[in-house]
Order: sequence, then C-alpha cells, then structure tokens
Amino acid sequence: MLTHEEPELDVSEIIVMDPDNTFYMRMGSDAMRGHCIQKDHILVIDRSLKPVPGCIVVFYHEGDFYTREYSPEGARLLLKADLPTDHIVIDEVERWTCWGVVIVSLNPVIHPQQRVGRYARVCAC
Repeated sequence: MLTHEEPELDVSEIIVMDPDNTFYMRMGSDAMRGHCIQKDHILVIDRSLKPVPGCIVVFYHEGDFYTREYSPEGARLLLKADLPTDHIVIDEVERWTCWGVVIVSLNPVIHPQQRVGRYARVCAC
C-alpha cells in the first residue's frame, strides 16, 4: 500500500532547458579535475547560453575543442585549466569560437563488471 506518492522524475526536464541547443560531449582530458570534470565524463552543453566569467565552456580554437573555465582579462581571454601549463591565452586578434556552456557533468559510477549487454555503453569510461 502506497502512503506517499512521489511525482515522476524526468532527468531531461532537469538538465535540458533548451532541447534545440543542448548537446552532449565526452570530456577528452583531465584538465578540469579541479571542477570535478574528469576524462570521459559526459558533458551537457547549452549552446544558447552566453559565457560569463567563471563558467565552464567548450570552445573551438586552432582546429581543436577544449573545455576550460572562461576568464576574460581585458584585451585577452584566459581559458583556465587546473594546471597553469594547460591554460590557453587568446589574444584579441586570434580566432576562437565559444561552442557552448557546460551546464552538467555526468559522473559514471557503474562498475566495470556491469558494463555488459545493454549496459556496455552507459557513460563508458
């Protein structure tokens, strides 16, 4: 007998504000571990949001995608990683594109022995 009913939980209603501009990408490095984003985590990216200082962005620069903390500094843009050696500095004359703002990082916790059959690709890390 049910004594308390919970409303149905739809994860997409919680993490997807703009379905037409929401994309998913797998993190390719450990450059953002300090932000609890590790290699192979799934990033939920909203392309409709404009970056603000301190947010995490996915950007395109010199033929590659990067995930970094957005930190404009006057006439240049500092894109911060955990280690200063992984920071990217973009001068105002360089071309780069903010591809989107990261709104959620999905942290897979499924045990490797459970990644079989239909679970083989669940946030596979």
